[in-house]
Amino acid sequence: MARLLGLDAGSSALKALLYDTEMHRVCGIAQHPTPVLQHADGMSEFDPEALWIGICHAIRACCAQADDRPVDGIAVASMGEAGIPISDAGEVCYPAITWYDRRTQPYVPWWEAHVGRKRIFTISGQLLHPMFGVLKMQWLRDHASDAWQRTAHWLSIADYVIFRLTDALVTDYSLASRTMLFDQQLATWSDELLSAAGFSAALLPMPLPSGRVAGNVTATAASVTGLLMGTPVVTGGHDHLVGCLATQAAQPGIVLDSAGTAESVLLTTPTYNPSDRLRDAGFSTYRHVLPEHYVVVGGQHGSGSLINWILDTVYGCGEERPYAMAFREAEAIPVGCDGLLCLPHLRGSRVPHHDLQSRAAFVGLVDGHTRAHLVRSALEALSLWLRSTLEVLESVLPTSIGSVVVIGGATRSPLWIRIKADATRRRLRIPDVPEAVALGAALLAGTGIGAFSAVLNASLSLQLPLIDIRPDDQAAILYDRLYLLHEQLYPALRDINRGLTAFAGTAGA
Repeated sequence: MARLLGLDAGSSALKALLYDTEMHRVCGIAQHPTPVLQHADGMSEFDPEALWIGICHAIRACCAQADDRPVDGIAVASMGEAGIPISDAGEVCYPAITWYDRRTQPYVPWWEAHVGRKRIFTISGQLLHPMFGVLKMQWLRDHASDAWQRTAHWLSIADYVIFRLTDALVTDYSLASRTMLFDQQLATWSDELLSAAGFSAALLPMPLPSGRVAGNVTATAASVTGLLMGTPVVTGGHDHLVGCLATQAAQPGIVLDSAGTAESVLLTTPTYNPSDRLRDAGFSTYRHVLPEHYVVVGGQHGSGSLINWILDTVYGCGEERPYAMAFREAEAIPVGCDGLLCLPHLRGSRVPHHDLQSRAAFVGLVDGHTRAHLVRSALEALSLWLRSTLEVLESVLPTSIGSVVVIGGATRSPLWIRIKADATRRRLRIPDVPEAVALGAALLAGTGIGAFSAVLNASLSLQLPLIDIRPDDQAAILYDRLYLLHEQLYPALRDINRGLTAFAGTAGA
């Protein structure tokens, strides 16, 4: 019997969840908005002290919803690539650059020239991208030298929360992977990648598997969180992977589709196989929070954000987006939107084309189309993208995908879920899970303190209500035809989009 606290430090909210293993239920949930510093030049940052204060608020509010029994263990999950530089004395040297901030873009060609995309992928399992931690470290060294000279340690967001709770400098394998400096085969920091960047491993925390005790709550942390001093704090991990545990999707053959503002598709695998085909298709692969397993991850940055763009631009919605009205209108539109097709690359393409210069497009627009057609066409395009992603996964990995577990904002739209099932011809499972990432962190906390014998056992102990969605045969036949057209869109528009990107850069100079 244990009471477990899971923390989720996300891009939009800082969440705390209390789980009781005896009653098999959540007995407290609270959240606090994630404060973001938006600068006029387009740069964005998190204030580490504000993050910590928000976490403390969430912990206190969550624990106040239950009785006075103490918390037995805590684990922390977080977003992946943002990092916080701290001094030897534990003082923050610079704000955390958000994972989506693009100031680090100039370091991408540097890595291409000095190491190369293939070598980076072979060692780290990551596709070279400006978001990764090491590129942020390079930017700080070159553009904020005073702060960098005081920096003794680089901590990912969850690592920083653990540090504030325990004074321990540790990370887990999955978050270590999001620095682009972690050797997946050796499960330690890569001497080759560190040497290329000119950094020492002493800058980085000690990597541990997820579900290991990192330290204990200090007297200082106890005074601001309300937790008992000495409470064990356990390593969590990268948020998407931790969410797999709470949805029972951390098993080979089951795909997790995390569909929100961005969309990620995750598949658990027992082996590390950084093949050329996997890299060329835009998938990354790295250590899972499930011990001795890896995750293959693909996705795109513009999923729900494409729907948001339509609502903001076409619906003139003001402060609150009219999702219910927009989806109700879109439901009345037939499959295929009367000949309107969308390429959903609002923020480039990750999988399966790995082309960040690609752009979104609506093709086939005529004067009979309405705003509802735009919404449904975008939902269909995102669902056909999922089909393509799943088919590529099955072609590059020795696996057959069984069911697809869907979590995130898309699950709040019956229309979107129905289109996903019909367009992919896959059985979808929708778990009724409150805050999957925070719950997954609570399960890791239980594993760390011995309440569960293993991480997978913790996951399978959950008693989850599931909604089962199966494809409609008639609609699926129509989507088969639409899919053939959808697959032609990217190659047809690739050179045009690259030319438009070049033109926009020149015209804006």
